[in-house]
Amino acid sequence: MKKCKYCQSEIDAKAKVCPKCGKKQKHILRWVVLGIFAVIIIGAVAGGGEDIAEEGKVSKEETNQSSEKFTYEITNEYADEFGLSYYIEGSVKNNRDKEYSYVQIEFVCYDSDGNNLGTAIDNTNNLLGNETWKFKAMTMFSDSENVDHCNYKEITAY
Repeated sequence: MKKCKYCQSEIDAKAKVCPKCGKKQKHILRWVVLGIFAVIIIGAVAGGGEDIAEEGKVSKEETNQSSEKFTYEITNEYADEFGLSYYIEGSVKNNRDKEYSYVQIEFVCYDSDGNNLGTAIDNTNNLLGNETWKFKAMTMFSDSENVDHCNYKEITAY
C-alpha cells in the first residue's frame, strides 16, 4: 500500500489512478533513478572508450613532440614488376615501455592528379616496449603502377 500523492488516501502500490480523487499516479522516482543510472553508464563507456581509442594513435601533430608513442621512418617505396602492388618499407619504433598486442601503420596513396587510389597497410602483433618493427605496407588495389606518392595517415595500436 502507498498514499496518493494528491489526496493522501491509502491506495494499492500498483494503482495508476487514485480511486478517491481520480488523479493519475506518476512513478517519477523510478524514472529519475533510471535516468541517473543511464547517465552514469553512458559517461563511463564514453570516457573509457575515448581513452582506448586514442591510446594507440599518433597524429601528424604528435610526430613533432618529443613524448610521442611511436616514430616511423620510410626506407623504400616501389611498385612490383607487374604493377599489381605498391610497397612502402620502413620501421616503426615503440618509444614507450608499454607492450602493444596489435600495431598497424597506414598510408594513403595518390596518383599524379591527386586522386585517392587506396591505402597501403601493414600490421604486427606484440610490439614490445622500446622495440623497433620493420614494416612492409602493401596496397590492396590494382592501379599500383599509377601511384605518384603515398602520405602517412596513422599508426593505430592497442
